Amino acid sequence: MKNILLGCLLAFSFNSYAVEVNGTIGYTSDYVWRGESQGNQPAFSFGAEVTTDTGFYLGAWESDVEFGDTTTETDYYGGYRLDVADNVTADLGYMRYTFDGSTETFEEVYGIVKYHNLSVAYFQNIEDNDNYGEVRYDLWFVPNVDVTVMYGMYTVDDTFWMATIGRALNESFYIKAKIGVYRDAFGMTGNLFEGQLADHVSVGLTYNW
Repeated sequence: MKNILLGCLLAFSFNSYAVEVNGTIGYTSDYVWRGESQGNQPAFSFGAEVTTDTGFYLGAWESDVEFGDTTTETDYYGGYRLDVADNVTADLGYMRYTFDGSTETFEEVYGIVKYHNLSVAYFQNIEDNDNYGEVRYDLWFVPNVDVTVMYGMYTVDDTFWMATIGRALNESFYIKAKIGVYRDAFGMTGNLFEGQLADHVSVGLTYNW
């Protein structure tokens, strides 16, 4: 799979389309994925994405995790972004999640529609019926900082909400804080702040290039 993605990246680089390469290097005090901590510990991450002026893109992203004998997550993805109408965009793609240790790889296809500051996303596991939906809204009226609220539903019964507050320090560095509440199918919350207002609180810094 890695060789296939590398070949696609090289193909993008040498065709007639305009190509742009962007990347990120990040740190977070707690990597939270769909409402659940991936280790309850600090994590470093980095990623790179290649896009063309036609809307096609390919990328890879890696982060520290900590569950069992698994310490690294590496994701590969690709898709197509399309301007449907004024202020309306659509994004269709594929993502493969890989891990070291004994954690099994899995794959998803996804679709994301964005209208102004509202976006709706749906992810479907290729091998089983697991799915995930998400609604996100950017609070454009809040001054000086970027504020986003998000509600997610994973495998029908697990739900969470999260608020993110961020600010650009300059053209390259971006700082943000997240606070979230998670509920599984049995009504249990996350275990970071049991019985408190929030289950997950984290801060992070990202360098974009």
